[in-house]
Amino acid sequence: MNSNIVNNTIINLSKNLSYNVFMELKSYSLICVTGIDKTKYLNNQFTIDMNLIDQYKYKIGAHCNINGKVWTSFLIFQYYDCYLYVIQSSVYQKHIHELKKYSLFSQVNIFKEENFRIFGLSGPNGISLLKNFFLKNFSQNRSLIIINKTIILKINKPIDRFLIIVHKSQLFNFLEFMNKNAIFTDSKQWLGLDIESCFPVFNDKISGQFILQSLGLKKWNAIDFNKGCYYGQEMLCKYENKKINQFIVCTLIGKNYLHNPKIFEYINYFDNQTHDIYNVGIVLAWVSIYKNKILLQVRMKKKFLKNKNIFLLSSNPNIKFRIF
Repeated sequence: MNSNIVNNTIINLSKNLSYNVFMELKSYSLICVTGIDKTKYLNNQFTIDMNLIDQYKYKIGAHCNINGKVWTSFLIFQYYDCYLYVIQSSVYQKHIHELKKYSLFSQVNIFKEENFRIFGLSGPNGISLLKNFFLKNFSQNRSLIIINKTIILKINKPIDRFLIIVHKSQLFNFLEFMNKNAIFTDSKQWLGLDIESCFPVFNDKISGQFILQSLGLKKWNAIDFNKGCYYGQEMLCKYENKKINQFIVCTLIGKNYLHNPKIFEYINYFDNQTHDIYNVGIVLAWVSIYKNKILLQVRMKKKFLKNKNIFLLSSNPNIKFRIF
């Protein structure tokens, strides 16, 4: 394939994306659910009301254990006579194992869909670029478009960006167009945008560890308190009614001293007045960005979320971070 593709490994903050970039998101998997009981079965497992999903919008949801702790979050939508949803590949096996546990007496099939590739697109003219290729535009009340076996999900945080799921039969034409009109970059650019938007990034260490509200998923409308019973509902409702959530997912920024943070390591706060050190959160995800900076996604105690506070990595107290 002839193209003017430029390989770009620089990861930018969203405010510095002055050109369109696209990337293949190999760290994501696409799950397909079919069968006549698919809606009822998923409604009993997922935190969202599956009856409200239609062909115009995707929904963000979660799959929890009986204690309300999240196995994974996902973006789910209707695709003809099935449901498709996107999750992080690192939690795929654990999630599928738990989801299939109770499917023996239901007519439902749950499997990893291998006939699509997943891409991300972001930049100042991304929506115009897609309109030129697909000859279709997003209306105000629409976040999902399906065209010729290609699925486009519009995400508006931290800036407009698009998750594009391309069937293998459409792949050649799509890549030929994108290579001529956008810069190919590392998939960590998408991770950086997720971290900026405070959308919790799941991996095998995070999966099953934290209750839904403490991961900030409520603000993404990833839970429905009014629908029927589902796994983890009792604990999630109790947690909500007692208003006991002390945590928030936030973004920290600091200088890069060639030290890689560790997922699940502690973030500390040093009190200049008392000289006490407090453990205030844990690292969920991180990415190095241009120039010589690190973005951290942190699950932090709300009371320490103040712009003036300086935070430290437990593995390297010399690296200082502030609220992004």
